[in-house]
Amino acid sequence: MLTPPAVRRALRRSLGAALVVLTLAACGAAPRPDVPVPPTPSATAPVQVPSDGVSLSALGFTYGPVDRVFAPFGAQVASRVDQPDNVTLVMTAPSAADLLAFYRRTAVANGFAVTADDPSTTTLTFSGFGWTGTFTGDERASALLLRPAA
Repeated sequence: MLTPPAVRRALRRSLGAALVVLTLAACGAAPRPDVPVPPTPSATAPVQVPSDGVSLSALGFTYGPVDRVFAPFGAQVASRVDQPDNVTLVMTAPSAADLLAFYRRTAVANGFAVTADDPSTTTLTFSGFGWTGTFTGDERASALLLRPAA
């Protein structure tokens, strides 16, 4: 059985150890003032409406970054989904290669970070504003998919 002085010593040691751990955690979590943190491009990028496109919001979409994602004028829409966890636009024209070039250009211009770009599979993946986007296509159809980032 611990005597009152032994209890106090054990309590002091425990509190001392906890104080050291909290101090180290606070020091490690604090940003260094001498190292500036640049803003992410997506946080500061103004919307750049392409001269050859229309926003998804203008097409009636309501979920996702619909004022920053566009479809080219004249796109032939075969199917669409507008849900809180999934925005999809399936197009049969223009060609997949033309759409890939359009999304490559407009995603970057509107503050999205391109995370994958594979012309051999006609696939582009980008992220920003709490969403991830994927474009892919072939000779029959192309699809743009937006989903909330994990």
